Amino acid sequence: MEESNLIGEIKDEIEEKRDKLNKMVVSDIDSKEVLKYSVELDRLIDKYYLELNKNRAVK
Repeated sequence: MEESNLIGEIKDEIEEKRDKLNKMVVSDIDSKEVLKYSVELDRLIDKYYLELNKNRAVK
């Protein structure tokens, strides 16, 4: 149960970061900041899929 909770938390964080990134792109934010945030989001998505695959392997 704990693993699925972690996956849910990561998924929520991904959605929050995706929304924020979209707002950053629309506004006049420095491209370096957008790139930095985009990389953070990519890493979080990677973490999500690693946890998801780990959870599937256990079952």
